[in-house]
Amino acid sequence: MESCCAARVGVKVCLKRKVCAQEEKYEIPEGPQRSRLNREQLLPRLFDGCYFYFGGTFIHHPKDNLIKLVTAAGGQVLSRKPKPDSDVTQTINTIAYHARPDSDQCFCTQYIIYEDLSNYRPERVRQGKVWMAPSSWIIDCVMSFELLPLDSR
Repeated sequence: MESCCAARVGVKVCLKRKVCAQEEKYEIPEGPQRSRLNREQLLPRLFDGCYFYFGGTFIHHPKDNLIKLVTAAGGQVLSRKPKPDSDVTQTINTIAYHARPDSDQCFCTQYIIYEDLSNYRPERVRQGKVWMAPSSWIIDCVMSFELLPLDSR
């Protein structure tokens, strides 16, 4: 809601002055601002180096929408569920650029995503480079432009 109001104020100022106003004044700090600065500095996109497997049924957050978000943010979609105990999976040499540096999540690059509001619950996975995460986590990450911790989920 706050972002919508700020955007409306910015548009009204532009229309009133008949000149483009400085966007930064009306920009929400946090995620949107971090995203813009990231793009200006040509840094990796939010999910660059991350792979996502979508398991189960997705109703609240449609799977197609989640896939579009993930790919627009630089992530790649897996057609097969990653095997946490596979040597090949665990020796992939990438890190998650936008994870908190003090978190073990910066080494996690493969996510098994499930719909958190459905009855489907995959077996809990948090092994090396493969972790499971609810679909709402993707939305929250995009809104904050950060790979958020999964500890509390």
